[in-house]
Amino acid sequence: MSDTIHVNPEFAKWAVGFSGCDGGDIGVPSKSSTWFCGIEWGGGHPENAEELLSIWNEDVSSPHTGYKDWRANLEYIFNWQAVKLLSAIEGGSVSEYKQFAEKVQPFVAGGNGYFKMNLYPLAFKNTSHALWKDAFASATGLPSKQDYLAWIRAKRFPVMKSWVAGSAPRLVVCAGITYKEDFRAAFLDDGVELHREVIDDRELHWAKNSHGGLVVIIPFMVNRYGLTKNASIQKFGDRIRELMVMGGNP
Repeated sequence: MSDTIHVNPEFAKWAVGFSGCDGGDIGVPSKSSTWFCGIEWGGGHPENAEELLSIWNEDVSSPHTGYKDWRANLEYIFNWQAVKLLSAIEGGSVSEYKQFAEKVQPFVAGGNGYFKMNLYPLAFKNTSHALWKDAFASATGLPSKQDYLAWIRAKRFPVMKSWVAGSAPRLVVCAGITYKEDFRAAFLDDGVELHREVIDDRELHWAKNSHGGLVVIIPFMVNRYGLTKNASIQKFGDRIRELMVMGGNP
């Protein structure tokens, strides 16, 4: 990222807050939560500079309380895949994910024990750099998607590490193997070695952080090359539960 780039300070403040988080219960060390982290919101933000500038005024100084209703977890494929995995991690079956969504209500306001977030706060329909239009450059001060990603890594990831230190999540589930190094930078201590396993031809990476939490990195859950089959999701959930019981030790 060039030293001559002048980032909009309002964007900078927004981007290092709890932007990009659907929310829920972030937890505290005495009552820790499970975090589920994606790469970035899908759907897309407005592509008008004025509308983007208004977004920077949102209050993201504290975590969002989550969805208003548990049914939100059944409206989006990413969410219901996440709930399937959480159901398995908690000792249930992926086939019971709808019951789990209703009973446990992960990521829902008033619910306990689950928090949903993303590495990168802006929303795009996919991760293509071509979606970085002039409006984004104008509103952020960052000329390209590459500059944006580099800025987030440098400025937001250390703040995310502070969230980990403050809340000590018992488990952080990170979805997206190709972003493995980003997840490592946001949730693990420098120099920590990731363990690698293969389950049903899909990779599972994991390590324990200095706050006692387990960080697992799994394939993205909504594309053909990812973690999409129910049988495989069940195996991943069962293995993650085993690792938690073992205290994140190999």
